[in-house]
Amino acid sequence: MRSRSFYILAIPILLLIVLRIPSLFESFWYGDEAIYAAVAEEFHKGKDLYSQTWDHKPPLIFWIFYPAAVVGWGTGFMLLRAFNLLLGVLTLIFMNGILKRHVGKLPRFVSLLFLSFFLGSTLLEGNILNAEVIFIAFNTLALLLFFVKRYFVLAGLLAFLSVITKVPGFVELALVFAGFMVVYFRQENLRFLIISIAKMAVGFIIPFVLMISYFAISGTIPDFIYANATFNQIYSLHQSNYFELFGAQLPNTYLQLFSFASIFLFTTILFWQKKISAFAYIAINLFTAEALASLLSAKNYGHYFLQVLPGLVLLIAVCLQNIKKALRINYIFYTLVLLVLFIPMLVVFRSGGTISVYAKPHEYYPWFFKGYVMNDESYKNKFWWGSGRGVERTKMFAEYIDNNYIEHSPVYVYTSKPWILALTERDLTNKYVVWFHLQYREEHLNEEMENMSRAELFVVDKDNRLLDPIKD
Repeated sequence: MRSRSFYILAIPILLLIVLRIPSLFESFWYGDEAIYAAVAEEFHKGKDLYSQTWDHKPPLIFWIFYPAAVVGWGTGFMLLRAFNLLLGVLTLIFMNGILKRHVGKLPRFVSLLFLSFFLGSTLLEGNILNAEVIFIAFNTLALLLFFVKRYFVLAGLLAFLSVITKVPGFVELALVFAGFMVVYFRQENLRFLIISIAKMAVGFIIPFVLMISYFAISGTIPDFIYANATFNQIYSLHQSNYFELFGAQLPNTYLQLFSFASIFLFTTILFWQKKISAFAYIAINLFTAEALASLLSAKNYGHYFLQVLPGLVLLIAVCLQNIKKALRINYIFYTLVLLVLFIPMLVVFRSGGTISVYAKPHEYYPWFFKGYVMNDESYKNKFWWGSGRGVERTKMFAEYIDNNYIEHSPVYVYTSKPWILALTERDLTNKYVVWFHLQYREEHLNEEMENMSRAELFVVDKDNRLLDPIKD
C-alpha cells in the first residue's frame, strides 16, 4: 500500500502532467521560442553567437534549443516541450524536498498543488519553454541544498547555470543567500559560513571561466558582454521604468531595492530575536527577492512571474503551518509592517501594465479536448497546434524560400516572424532575428541595413508590420 507521503507528491505531479500534455501538441506560434529557435538554427549553421546571430539572452537557452536544430524542428520542438515538462516535475520534487523538512503533510500538499497548477497551466505561460521554467528548477534545487547545508559546490554550479539562463534567476539566488548567511551565522559558526561561501565560489567560478574561455577562443567576448550586460541595462532602464521624486527621475530599481532591504532588515531583527522561525525568515525574503528580480525590466510579461512561485509556495506553507498563531496581535502587526514595506514593489508592478494571457485556459484546454480527444478537425486548426493555420502559413513561407530562387545565395528575410528564419534551410545574412531590438540603438539598425545589402535575394514577408519604415 502506498504511503500518504507518496500521494502528497504524486497527485501534484499528475496534475502538472495533465495540464502540460496539450503543450506537446503545440507548434511554431510563440514569439520567444521563435527567437531562441532562430538563433539556435543560425548557430547550427555556423554563425557565432552574439556577433553573427543575436539576442540579448544569456547563452544557455540557445544551447538548449541547439539539439532541436540538429535533429530538425518537427521532432526537436516536441522534445523541447517534453524537456519543459520534465523541468516542471523536477521543480515539484525539489520543492517537496524543502517542504517535508519544515511543514506538515496538509500544508505541503496544498502548497504543491498550488505550484503544480500555476507552473503547469497557461495562466503564467508555464507551457512555454522560456528561461523562467529552466532557472526555477535550478534555483529550487539550490534552495534545497541551502536548507540541508550540504553540497555547496553543486549550489555554486546551479548559480552559474541560473545566471547563464537569465540574470533575474541569479539575482534571486544572490539575494536569498544573504538570508541563509544570517541563518548559518546564527545556527552554525563563522567558519562554516566562510567555508560554504568558498565552496559555492568554486562551483560558480570554474564553469564561468570555462565559458569565458569559449567566447575568448571564438573572439566574441565584446559581443557577449554587450548583449548580456550593456544592452540588458538599456532594455531594462527604458523610459517607463522610472519614478519621479522631487522633480527627479529615478530608476524603479531603487524602489525595489528599498522594499527588499527594508523587509530583509525587519525580518532579520525578528529572526535574531527568535520571533519568527528560520523557515519563515527565508520564505519571506525569498518571495521579496523573486518579486524584485521578476520586475527588473518593469515589463509585466506573464512568464516573468513564474519566478515568484517558489517563494509564494513557501509563504503559503508557512501560513498554513502557523494558522493558529496567525491571529495573535504580534503576528498581525508583523504582517501589516511587511505589507507596508512591500508597497514600493507593487508600485513597480503597476507601472508594467496588465499581464497578458496568450493561451487563455477556458479556450486552450476545451479546444485541445475537442480537437485531439474528440478528433474535431476544426479545433485542430486553432493557432496553437501543429496543424493551425498560422503555423501552416509559417511553414509554407519557409518552404517557399527553400524551393525557389535556388541560384541566389545568401538570402535576407525581412519578417517579424522568427520561426520563418528557424525553419528555412537557406543561408541568411540576418543577424537580429527580431526587428524590435533595432529600436534601442541606431548602431543595430545600421548593422542590419548592411546585412541586407550583402544578400543576393531579399525576401519580404508581406504581413510584416514593420514594412512601412523600410520604405523610408
